Amino acid sequence: MARYTNSEMCLIWLDSLSLDYKHKKEIYNLINGKEGIKDFLVQSKSQILSLIGEQEYQRLTACANASYFSFVIDGLQRRNITALTIESENYPESLKETPFAPLVLYAKGNIDLLSSDCFAMVGSRKSLPLSIRLAEDFAKSLSTAGLTLVTGIAEGVDSTVIKTALENTGKVISVLGGGFDCIYPASNGDLVKQVIEKGLVITEYPPEVKALPHHFPIRNRIIAGLAKGTLVVSGAVKSGTQYTASYAVDYSRDLFAIPYSVGIKSGEGCNELIKNGATLCDCPEDILSFYGLEKTAQPTLKLDEQQTAIVKILSEGEKHVQEISKKLGKQVFEILPMLSALEMLGIVGKNGLNVYGLTKNVLEE
Repeated sequence: MARYTNSEMCLIWLDSLSLDYKHKKEIYNLINGKEGIKDFLVQSKSQILSLIGEQEYQRLTACANASYFSFVIDGLQRRNITALTIESENYPESLKETPFAPLVLYAKGNIDLLSSDCFAMVGSRKSLPLSIRLAEDFAKSLSTAGLTLVTGIAEGVDSTVIKTALENTGKVISVLGGGFDCIYPASNGDLVKQVIEKGLVITEYPPEVKALPHHFPIRNRIIAGLAKGTLVVSGAVKSGTQYTASYAVDYSRDLFAIPYSVGIKSGEGCNELIKNGATLCDCPEDILSFYGLEKTAQPTLKLDEQQTAIVKILSEGEKHVQEISKKLGKQVFEILPMLSALEMLGIVGKNGLNVYGLTKNVLEE
């Protein structure tokens, strides 16, 4: 059971009320360290009224009692949520030093990850198979090199980064755009549970708060703020990834982007970021070498003659299984096991209905 100091309790109490960030912080600065919050609110009525008005003031004083405090804390404990306030010892320093740092972070999972070496990966919900493969490749390399990956919880790149990190080191932090009672998208509820078990899920919103559209651009400042660097895997010119990139620049954090060919809408935002100074990054080693990290050596893959032939065929570009079988002079049922084996080795990926492509060309390594 978490135990909170008076300062932490004050912040948790204020954060449970529907006041805006500025007013919560101003009222906290007035109250912090004072004995008897309700008495103080009465004594400072005119000053607080000038900040929030009569209606909000009355609601504030009505909730300034032990019963309401217990209700809030019991609600967190019942949900197994730990509240980390800006006054807490384990509140991440990297986030604390940013403007508008959340007054409270609500967390489930391994809180120690907040003090680890964090790196953010973000991208579009609607990404090409190429972007998803790149997200997997980068996430695997960066996580196995010791970095804790920070991302959202959306479909597409976010989910890919999470799943890849969980399959490798488990060092991943997912930042929600609403409270724990209102996971969005709901289809990723099971994925959130997996992150809680192996990594960490955080949000700045109390449990009952729904994930509203305007929450996500604001949420992205936490993703950028936790990380020493951010990689934009994919994204249009006008997309949520651009908010994250802007925050990273504002916070003087490192910004990387993957380049795309002309005409790929989901990559235009990346190209724009590179034009404006983001580091062009087309392989994980670009990031690893930037930070002086060495990629964990992988055992040399030994392919048999038929597997090597398939890799050579796919090095020309993506192919339908029928085309691959024709080039090999074999039946489809004969090469499907070979393709499956190559998929398990992370060399081949299935893109669409029976269309295969290389995720990495081991013949060039």
